[in-house]
Formats: sequence, structure tokens, C-alpha cells
Amino acid sequence: MIGAQVFGERGERDFRWRGGSVSRIEGLSDAVFALALTLIVVSLEVPTSYVQLVELFVQVPVFAACFTLLMTLWFAHYRLHRRYGLEDRATLALNALLLFLVLIYVYPLRFMASFLYNGLILRRTDGAFEGLRAMTMQDARQLMMIYSAGVVLIYGVFAALYARAWGLRLVLELDSAERVITKGALHSHLLSAAIGAVSLALAAARTEWVSAAGYVYFAMAPAHGLHGWLTGRAVERYRGKVPGAPFSQ
Repeated sequence: MIGAQVFGERGERDFRWRGGSVSRIEGLSDAVFALALTLIVVSLEVPTSYVQLVELFVQVPVFAACFTLLMTLWFAHYRLHRRYGLEDRATLALNALLLFLVLIYVYPLRFMASFLYNGLILRRTDGAFEGLRAMTMQDARQLMMIYSAGVVLIYGVFAALYARAWGLRLVLELDSAERVITKGALHSHLLSAAIGAVSLALAAARTEWVSAAGYVYFAMAPAHGLHGWLTGRAVERYRGKVPGAPFSQ
């Protein structure tokens, strides 16, 4: 498998992958993520003139942003199933909910990216982005609320999937480092959901706070950087403490 060639037969350095060959649930998930990427592309009209072709390339950063975010979600999903290989009913239900949310929020994601790029970066109010011409502060507020609700729900489901894996840590025979990584991933997704919740609360509180609701997401990088550093230090402390065996507690 390609994953084994990239990460090694064991998986990650401190995590033995328990997922075997690509399962039915992973195959379906890959198809859904591929469809989501397609929906982002096909929302662009086929250019019929040189001016439209140039405009298409002007909008490439919008597609790049959406593509990057969706691929980040896909990789998180891929690594989750490679690590644990769970296919119980609870995992299937949570996975189905995640795929539903990904498809539901494809267009809000692209609309948000277009709004930020065309309206705030390029500051265009012409026909290049039709949504800007009738956009009001109240509309921007509702858009931010919809987007932030999606962030909370999607990362909340990822957190629930890792909570499920944590609940089965004895069955999965997770060793000390693997338990630290599992709890770290759970807390990481909860952190993302919490940032989304703060943004949602600010947007819902007052229309004038919609800009602040957007700026909240700049906290993602430093917050996850600090969390990743702390998790890495914890893994270093527990690595090899109980070689090849799970904690007793």
C-alpha cells in the first residue's frame, strides 16, 4: 500500500496502524471527498472568452483555499482510520454524519472563501462576484454563523470519533505513546471546535462583531502549534515507558 511505503509498515513512528486494507467505509469516504472537491470546481463556469479565462485564474486562490481545507479534513479522516481500523456501529454512524456535513458545507465554504478574497482582499464590487453586490452586514453575519457552525460540527464529529477510539483503548491495546497521541488528537479537534464556537458566539451576539468573529480563526495556527508542541513533549516522556504494551489504568 502507498501508506505503508510513505509511513512504513508500522505506520507512524509512535503509532502502529491497526487499519488493514482499504475498507468499504474508507472507499465511500474517499468518494464523498472527491465529490466535494468536484463541486468546488464545477461551480465555476467554463470560460467562453479570454477575459473570462483570465478571471478564472484570478479566482484560483479561492479554489486553492477550499482544496487545502478539504484535503486537510481528508487526511485527518485517513489517518484516523489507519490508526484504529474501527468499523463498529458508533464509528459508522459518526462517519456518515461527517460525510453528510462535508457535503452540506461545500458551498458555504466556497462562498466564504470567495467573499473574503473578492470582497476584502481584491475589494471588488463589480460583477466578478455576484454575491457582493447585494451583501449586507446582516448577510455577512449570517454567513459567518453558518460557516462557524460547520466548523464546530465537523471538528466535533472528529473529536467524537477519537473519543470512541479512546473508549476502546484496552481493546485496541494502545501503548503509552499511542494513548498520548490519541488524547492529543481528541483535544486538538476539540480546540478547533472551540475556536469555531467562539466565532459563532461573537457573530450571533452582535452584527458589529462579525469582523471579530472572523479574526478569531487567526488563533488556529498558534493554538495548534502550542498544542502540538506539548503533545510531542508528552510523547517523548512516555515513549518506551511500557514497550509494546498498554497502560494498566
